[in-house]
Amino acid sequence: MDDPSQRWYDDYMLNESGSRVVVTGANGRTGLIVVRKLLELGCNPKYDIIPRAMVRNEESGALMKQQLGTWADSMYCSLEVVHGDVTKPESLKPVFEGAHFAIILTSAMPKVNKASLIPVIGAKVLTLGMASLKPTFWFEEGQSPEEVDWAGQRNQIDAARAAGVRHIILVSSMGGTQPNHFLNTHMENMVLWKRKAEQYLISSGVPYTIIHPGGLLPHFGNDDKTAAGGKRQLFLEVDDILLDDGRGHKTIPREDVAEICVQCLLEPQARGRSFDLGSGPEEEGEIYDGDFKTLLATLDGKSCRYDNTSLATQISASRQPFGCCGAEKQGRDSGYADAKVSLFTSDDGLKGA
Repeated sequence: MDDPSQRWYDDYMLNESGSRVVVTGANGRTGLIVVRKLLELGCNPKYDIIPRAMVRNEESGALMKQQLGTWADSMYCSLEVVHGDVTKPESLKPVFEGAHFAIILTSAMPKVNKASLIPVIGAKVLTLGMASLKPTFWFEEGQSPEEVDWAGQRNQIDAARAAGVRHIILVSSMGGTQPNHFLNTHMENMVLWKRKAEQYLISSGVPYTIIHPGGLLPHFGNDDKTAAGGKRQLFLEVDDILLDDGRGHKTIPREDVAEICVQCLLEPQARGRSFDLGSGPEEEGEIYDGDFKTLLATLDGKSCRYDNTSLATQISASRQPFGCCGAEKQGRDSGYADAKVSLFTSDDGLKGA
């Protein structure tokens, strides 16, 4: 196997002062792992990487450092922490200034309607689990998928391009080809807005890699459970095939997603690619051994397809009054919980947290 560190140097010609990699959504569950992995990589003198973690404020930064533990203050590694809000373009210029690469992990964060859980639970009890209903969701003011997953990611791409960033890795979600996917029908077209941001990145002229992970493990609400990385066979496909092929490859541990983000940074053949990412059951099949170039070759050169016209039509056709849930604002403000839910989303890093 060839040495990825040599390809890194040959391809990018690193600056003597180190290459800065911006991670937005750095305080999210997946973003935090990406930052840790970059710190680990930066401690290797072959790479000379300096991660720059974007969080919303000092409180978020302190929490992130606490979760990183000794990695945050290692004398052998460098970590830069910056503040930014993806809905405020003026705050992003210093985030990307002087950076060489970027990994975008921000996502809108839905909240579940507490009252809608009553019929959901009732249906399961009365039918012994044979029937199920879906809860309804809402987003805080200014934090909808259109504002965060579309406009917010567009703002990041613009700031990165203006700063001369050489490569953007965008972590999105499966479901972008399916207007009837749960995340679109119940969460204000979340993945369709993500898809629009992907198209914007492709047309920006900045070298890119787009990753569509499946359901992230462990799911929200299962904080007491673990889903270790490096213990599963990984699968790449395009255009939501993994969602519908019946093989059970539509979920993936966050640790594995973070590892693929870092590998995309190191592997030149990942540039200009858009793909879906899933995994098999733990300890079954050929466990991923870190050879991303070989994994990428399983796509046989394929990348996800994009149709600007159909996407715009899908978003317009699927719009409903006040998002997707039919909730009235007054009810939203008074009767909804802040519970996080299990999603096919890129991460829980709302607006760069």
